[in-house]
Amino acid sequence: MKRILFLFLLISSVAFVSAQIGINTETPLGIFHVDALRNNSASPTAAQIADDVVITTAGNIGLGTLTPSVKVEIGDISNIYSPLRIEDNSTFAAKVLESVTADGTAMWTEQPASYAKAYRASTFGQVFPFDGFTVLALNENMVIPQNGKYLVTLRWWGYNRVDAIGDNILSGYIYVRKKGTTAYLDQIEYYLVGTKGDVITFTTSLYLGDRVAGEIMEILVRPVIGAGGAATPIQWQLMSTTSNAHLMPQVILYSI
Repeated sequence: MKRILFLFLLISSVAFVSAQIGINTETPLGIFHVDALRNNSASPTAAQIADDVVITTAGNIGLGTLTPSVKVEIGDISNIYSPLRIEDNSTFAAKVLESVTADGTAMWTEQPASYAKAYRASTFGQVFPFDGFTVLALNENMVIPQNGKYLVTLRWWGYNRVDAIGDNILSGYIYVRKKGTTAYLDQIEYYLVGTKGDVITFTTSLYLGDRVAGEIMEILVRPVIGAGGAATPIQWQLMSTTSNAHLMPQVILYSI
């Protein structure tokens, strides 16, 4: 009988211990808690917690924090310059940690050099018909110089050539795509106010995402409001004189 009672108490004790395991602490604050320096008080301070490791009932791991809110959380360790190191035998300063496969596998990669280049519209008097998809003609091909992420910014300057309906509302879609494809990488509708003959101007940016060196980008312009819903030969038009070339639309391609 004594053996049975002892075995029952032993099993109960193991079950209790397995509920919360503490190393260097008699009061674990998670299902697994390591107080590396064994310096925690009853209510540990931030400085005392700095050396702690904890696993919560939610399965979150805290390093230097007892209340991790995500799967792995490093606490505010002010006296440590860099609290995280990941080595893959190719690391050195100025690299970035990047997902390199669709399943989220990451590795250190080269930080692309900063890049920016300006282009300008090259066809004086170019027209943009109502509801048409017209490629903005530039002074040269907009070529991606190196692999990486990019944005383009369009600064538009041109004329509205039709009477605007309603409250003189005008609008047009701006698209960006890789030349030779039909899928748009990004698009935005821009609203303006104006009447026939007015100059319309605006600035907008479009995201290109991850691009590959050598790809050529195109900007397309599609006026969609302001022509009364009927097709018209010309809705928007660039200036036709060459004396003020600086007023032609401009496009800036830059890496991010």
